[in-house]
Amino acid sequence: MAIVVALLFKYFVLEISKIPSGSMQPTLMGNPETGVFDRTLVDKLLYRMRDPRRFEIVVFKHPLERSRVMVKRLVGMPGEELKIEHGDLWTRAGEGEPWRILRRPENVQAAAWRTLRPSARGADWSVVRGGKEWQVAGERIVARGDGAARFRAEGGPITDGYTDGYPRALQGQIVVRDPSLGRSPVGDVRLEGELVALAGTTAVTIELTEGQRVYEFTLPGPAAPADARARVLVRDSAAGSERVEEGEPVRLLAGEHLAFAAENLDDRLALELDGRTVVTTEIEPSARREASLTLGVLGAGADFAELRVRRDIHYLTPEGRSSWSVVIPAGHYVMLGDNTQDSADGRLWKSQTWTWKGEPEVKVRGNYREGGENPTYGVLADGSPGIRFRDEWGEMHWFARQGGPRESLPGNAPLVPRELVLGRAVAVFWPIRPGVRRLGWLH
Repeated sequence: MAIVVALLFKYFVLEISKIPSGSMQPTLMGNPETGVFDRTLVDKLLYRMRDPRRFEIVVFKHPLERSRVMVKRLVGMPGEELKIEHGDLWTRAGEGEPWRILRRPENVQAAAWRTLRPSARGADWSVVRGGKEWQVAGERIVARGDGAARFRAEGGPITDGYTDGYPRALQGQIVVRDPSLGRSPVGDVRLEGELVALAGTTAVTIELTEGQRVYEFTLPGPAAPADARARVLVRDSAAGSERVEEGEPVRLLAGEHLAFAAENLDDRLALELDGRTVVTTEIEPSARREASLTLGVLGAGADFAELRVRRDIHYLTPEGRSSWSVVIPAGHYVMLGDNTQDSADGRLWKSQTWTWKGEPEVKVRGNYREGGENPTYGVLADGSPGIRFRDEWGEMHWFARQGGPRESLPGNAPLVPRELVLGRAVAVFWPIRPGVRRLGWLH
């Protein structure tokens, strides 16, 4: 009875799963170099009571290899069109309808931010304006007088670094197999930190750029007028336009420790102070994603600590195309990996069909994998050239290269039918060791 109950519980309710690959890193890790293979708790009962929802981490059977169980994030819903462009996800109800950018829920977005790996060239921040009174030490800046410090001033625009977001204890162990990865400029970035303003400080400024655009956030200091407001200046030199969006009446107090954050995320700018948004504005999409970041002070000065620069997931398009899109029929979903640089997901899946003439006609479909992985080529028992093809059910088919079945061209097959969805990954609870603590709820 105990065995029966355990098997029924595993099949219908909860299951423990080991993550074998890195397609969802660093959200979920399966990495041989570090020896970290996350154990996750999979809720198999939830989707028997309701359908999956967007941005949930879903466990499902590969639609072209039914024996393979996959773990990805659900991004595309039934009855819509989905596209990747400029590194972001977009959706619309159908052809002719306007596209809208997909924004994650707050808890999902918090997990999606990737802290940039510390620069191998030395300090991430360097003083670009101001005297010797400006001192930089790691994630701390002591600013005295007017001046500014720029993030990686000599390193060019911020890019989608391959090891961004990994625990620091593991970053040096991760192997980047393709040196071309991690070079895509990103525009969705966020600066977080803590600050203490001096009494004579007029303002603290945070400047983000995106191509030829400049977004300058201003936090009024203790020496600012009593009616000063947080604001953001949006300047587009290419379009010759400029506008100012004013936010809440807020002013830094001398000697007060405050947490702050400024971000450009999914075509929306926001400035936060102690977790409260004090100014925000929508912006037009930009085809140019090159971003830089500068922190400035006007007046007596300020102390900055715990400075962290983060970037959003930057989705890559297949084969370097400018965009990728798919129409999703009813009863189907699109799943993508969080590790878009190294994830064999719906963007890359290709199906191939082999057809045997006859009455009735016989067709087999399978997962086309490049590099001679499926189909593979060899020699038949009679010595003639042959082809081996594994279909979606795992069955192996051998046939002659000459006079054999007719093959179709490989075609993109990004859809996951509802019946192949097994459950939702809800938590990670292992491994736990020095420098690595893989424990918590998944969002």
